[in-house]
Amino acid sequence: MAVYSYARTSEVEATEVGTQLEELLEKESLRLHTYALRVGIRVNQNIVEQGLLWSVELADRPAWQNLLTKLENGDIIITCTMERMFSSCEDMQNTLKLLRKRKVRLFVVDLEGELTNAQFTPSFEKVLRVFHSLERRRSTERIKTVKQKQRSKGRFLGGSRPFGYLIHTNGRLIENPMEQKVLKHILKMNSQGKSLRAISAEVSTPVMPISFKTVQRLLKRHQLGGNPLETGSMAEI
Repeated sequence: MAVYSYARTSEVEATEVGTQLEELLEKESLRLHTYALRVGIRVNQNIVEQGLLWSVELADRPAWQNLLTKLENGDIIITCTMERMFSSCEDMQNTLKLLRKRKVRLFVVDLEGELTNAQFTPSFEKVLRVFHSLERRRSTERIKTVKQKQRSKGRFLGGSRPFGYLIHTNGRLIENPMEQKVLKHILKMNSQGKSLRAISAEVSTPVMPISFKTVQRLLKRHQLGGNPLETGSMAEI
């Protein structure tokens, strides 16, 4: 009998919790292994799939597909939470059907039980909370995907107008010749070693005052690749 732990993470989750994701996974792993020992099983292999879309179902994940080739009757899979494994209620139902057919047991730490056991009845509130959280993350993922597609088409998604550009009626950014000339001058003076305040004093006019902080933001935008669609309002005056 082999025992496998399984977890997946997503880009959206990494964005939400940032550097805390690794710490979160470590805490979940500790909970998982503690629970495993409590029910008398010892994990032989830990499987983590990272950077997946929340909408990708279990059957379409590479590591899971590989695991299926290894599973034998009597093997055990244990996961900390349902959302670490499933993408939807349908995904869960299809997986449970497959595992029961292959006589593989699935334990979910958060539910404190064996999900493949037909006699096990998890708390309705817990299951509802899990899928509510999952749907929220999938919704966030869909919005992020749409915005990325819009950016790839050159569309400006709102916020303060980036310095050096105008917003066309079709929603795209187009260069502002006058401000682009100022931008080039700022970059030239920066390459000459002039201070931010000195640059600000030289390019500012009564009509278009440019603070040293604005100069700093413009230079940072240039260092990041100069794409106003990625840096947003960083370059506003």
